[in-house]
Parts: sequence; structure tokens; C-alpha cells
Amino acid sequence: MIKNQTTLQRENSYSPLVWIKLLGCSLFGVGFFLVPFVYDGSWTISLGVVSNLFSGLIGENMKYFTCSIFILGALISIIYNLPPRSFAEKLPLSEKFIASHWFWTLLAVIGGVTSAMTLFQFGPEWVFAKETGVTAYIDVAGAIFLLIGLGCLFLPFLTDYGLLDFIGTLLQKGFQKFFNLPGRATIDTLASWVGSSSIAVVMTNYQYMQGYYSARESAVIATNFSVVSIPFVLLTAQVAGIESHFLQLYATMIFICVLCAIVTPKLPPLSSFKDEYYGGNGKQLNEDVNHGESRFLWASHRALATAKKAPSPGKSIKKGFWSMLDIYLMMMPAAMTIEFLTLSVYYNTGILQTLSYPFYLLLEALQIPEAEMAAPGIFIGLLDQFVPTIIAGDIESPITKFILAGLSITQLIFFAETAILIMRSAIPLTIMQLIAIFIVRTIIAFPILVCVAHMLF
Repeated sequence: MIKNQTTLQRENSYSPLVWIKLLGCSLFGVGFFLVPFVYDGSWTISLGVVSNLFSGLIGENMKYFTCSIFILGALISIIYNLPPRSFAEKLPLSEKFIASHWFWTLLAVIGGVTSAMTLFQFGPEWVFAKETGVTAYIDVAGAIFLLIGLGCLFLPFLTDYGLLDFIGTLLQKGFQKFFNLPGRATIDTLASWVGSSSIAVVMTNYQYMQGYYSARESAVIATNFSVVSIPFVLLTAQVAGIESHFLQLYATMIFICVLCAIVTPKLPPLSSFKDEYYGGNGKQLNEDVNHGESRFLWASHRALATAKKAPSPGKSIKKGFWSMLDIYLMMMPAAMTIEFLTLSVYYNTGILQTLSYPFYLLLEALQIPEAEMAAPGIFIGLLDQFVPTIIAGDIESPITKFILAGLSITQLIFFAETAILIMRSAIPLTIMQLIAIFIVRTIIAFPILVCVAHMLF
């Protein structure tokens, strides 16, 4: 009782401004990112509504917005990465615009050229066609630009004002028991389930750089808890043509993702990661409760202590703006170029069909209908998450549709977005490690999806 009274005394010692920062800023973050509601007859969140509002205002001009950023990204990549590094390091913002690998510069330059061809409709038709250039550089890019841009601007309201400390302390035991992760990781999961997997990756990286997650924890969370959002699962079901089985698809996704989150960290490469902290600063997170104290009161104290140290909302938005700029100019050009190249190869060549022949034999052995058409969808999700769903939409069999749609939302690692985000982050995951995790998740998810699909149809 004495301990609890001490905690209450601590809480009473905080000024009204601290309480306003904790409650006001955190509730804004929750309302913007995590609270689903019905709008125009469908479930969404405030981030989605604001994003759609801007999309409506921009309208047909979206192509100028997105393609201009890709062209600018290409020019910046050339300026900062082609000259000698000693020269580039003297330029303003060099720490943000020098690429970590020449491959990202190449992708950015390709993206600048092909997005310009798409914008002005010149060059080979397969470049600026609706299913290739327009889809990658305008339609998909526009939606992602708005979601990630607004997300980066306001993400600090969800992370910096005490909410994560409160939730993390309350849920510490559960997450440690099942996943060996801090309790605050629940927010990453919530942000992705009702918002965007990209936002969850950005959040995880930020927490890692702040010292709240170790290298192991951040790698596990980014590759297993940055799941696709509820709206995306519904969109996947609609495009695949199995919207009547949305609930079954979503339930299967949850089961597979929870199973992968338990099993995958125990296998290579994630099992080799250590609890080392960014920059050698050591662990900054303590969710333990003092002996004899109420967990709720201790969680409240930790939240208030964080809110007291938190910057003003204006400074938080400024910090979010720089995160947005980095993603716009350094991540998105490479990510959308990967999507463009994937779509171009899929629609204009037979390369993916040839590479997928072993998977065709596997699908045939498992008596999966339309195996030849479905085979590329098993592994093409590594490049782009939505292409397996597009393939599923062209298939007649509901069994095959369900399997491909399920893979697209459970594999999680795809280089057109989340994998690029992870590689642009401070989280110490390599390309080969991401590919290995993709393979492990696919091996776990595929037989479950096959069994469920056969039971349903």
C-alpha cells in the first residue's frame, strides 16, 4: 500500500501541462491511427479518411505529384551518389541522401526515367501502360505517398508522449511469455492491423533508434508484426474474387501470423540476432514493475515521466517531416521501380512462368486447380505484395484464389515496400536475411492455406 501511495504521489507531482501532453497528444495519435469507424459505408481510420480527402483534392493531378517526386529522387541520387563520396559528404543533408548501396541509386535513376516516360506518355508503350507504369508510379504510389507521408508527420504523437510506456508496462508479461518481446510492441501490431504495415516498420525503426528495442527485438517485430492492415485484407479478398470469404481469410491470416511470430524467431536467421542496442547506448526501456506496486499505477507513472520529457507537438511534426522526406526521396523511388519491373516482367514475358515450374509441379501434386497460372504467385510476393492477388483475380478456382490471396497477406516481406523500408532503416537486416525469412514464412503459411482452402471449398 505504501508503494502504491508513493506512485500516486509521483503522479500528483506532474504539472497540468504534462497531463495535457500525455492525454491530448496520445489520444490524438490513437484517434488518428488506431480507432476504426464506419465512413461512407465502410470501415476505415482517420488516417485513411484524411488520405482519401487529399487524394480527392489532388485528383487527376496525382500523376504530377508522384512522378515529380520520382524524378527529383533520381536527380538527388545522381548528385549525391555518382560523384566521389568525399565531395558528396560536403553537400547539405548528405547524411540523408547518400545511398547505402549503389543498387538503390540504380533503381532510383530507372524510376526517374520510367516515371517521366509514364507522366508524358512517350517511349515504349509497355512502360507507360495502365497495368505497368500507371499502376506503379501513379495509382499505387499515390495511395502509399499519402498514407506514409501523413503517417510520418503524426507518428510521434503515438510514440513519444507516454502511450507506449503505459501499454507496454500493462502488457509486458503477455508479450514476454508468448513472443519474448516488450509489451510496447503491441502498438506496432495495432498500427499495422488497422493502419499500414509501412507505418509499423517506421515505428519499429524509430523505437530501435531510441533504444527501446534491441537488434533482435526490432528484427523480429519488423518481419513478423508489421502485418497487413484490415482494409488491405478486404481489398485483397475483393480483387481475388473471394470477398464472401473475407472473414475466413482474415481469421486464417491471424492464425498464420501468430504462428509465424512464435516459430520464425526461433529459426535462422532471426535466432542469430542478439539483444544489442543501437549506437551502443544500451537499453532505454524498463517495463518492470517494482515489487508490491500496482501495474496500472506504475504504467501511469512511466507514461507521465515520458510525457514530461517529450518535445512540443510542433517539434514532433518537424521530426516527422524529415522522416517523410527521407522515405519520399530515398525509399519510394526504389520501391516503386521494383513494382514497375515486376509488373512489366509478369505482363510482357514468360520468365516468371519458367522460373515457377517447380512450384507448378508442387501445386499439381497437391491437386491445386489452375496450377500453371498460380505457380508464379507463390514466390512473386517477394518482389511485390499485390501481384499474387492480381494473379488470383484471373483464376477461376476459389481454392487457388484463397491460397494466393492468403500468401499475399502472410508472407509480409516484399521489396516493393516493407523490405525497402527495413533496409533503409537502422534495423540490422540484410537482403539475404529478408529473403530467408520470406521463405520460412512461406513454408509455414502455404500448407495451412492449402488445408483451409480445401476445407472451405
